[in-house]
Amino acid sequence: MAVEHGKVAVVTGASRGLGAGIAERFAARGVRLGLCARGEPALSGADGVVTGRVDVTDAAAVTAFAERVADQLGPIHLWVNNAGVLEPVAPVRDLDPAEVGAHLRVNVLGVLHGTQAFVRHVRGRPGGGVLVNITSGAAQRGRAGWAAYCAGKAAVDRITEVVAAEEGPALRAHAVAPGVVDTHMQELIRATPAERFPDVDRFVELKRHGRFNTPAFVADRLLELAFDPAHRTDEVVLRLPDEHVG
Repeated sequence: MAVEHGKVAVVTGASRGLGAGIAERFAARGVRLGLCARGEPALSGADGVVTGRVDVTDAAAVTAFAERVADQLGPIHLWVNNAGVLEPVAPVRDLDPAEVGAHLRVNVLGVLHGTQAFVRHVRGRPGGGVLVNITSGAAQRGRAGWAAYCAGKAAVDRITEVVAAEEGPALRAHAVAPGVVDTHMQELIRATPAERFPDVDRFVELKRHGRFNTPAFVADRLLELAFDPAHRTDEVVLRLPDEHVG
């Protein structure tokens, strides 16, 4: 039996796209799941799955969901902060500060809330846990039009590094860039006018050639990182390899 079978994992933003794909793959590999999103999460009603409509910008709601998952399924071994948004996409000169604030409440505070809930859950518990915060290559350098997204993901990387320094080795924390996955967010990117996002042609070409990582591939790599000693690493911020090479 695989080492991840029977483990408990929480995935935020699990109603569609990467989050739903990760959830489905985890379930197929025997992981019991706590799944939350603003909309209806994937796998609602399935055995071994606890779901909830949770806004990750609400710290109390995230904490309450973590407690409900632990009450129903037992100790949480893996927490994946996946919930995130892309917009607003525009030059800095045109950004609406209120929209940027709303973006950062999801992409930064939402990750912080999930991280805090999991850290508090793991502290003092034998066996510890693994935290995965989904990040992006956009954290590493600025892209025109992506001020909010780049800033938010850079913050996710730094928060994760701080948690690793504060909580290790009881909690292993990783900020994982999954590569390009063909989700609703990618559709939004490809539909963005070049005057707002000059790099749009790069993403159109990725779609044309099908150069994407699948959610199942990402999920398998996360399970290896979390539970397979052969794939453990001390690296905190990392990018998954490309699924299709050549």
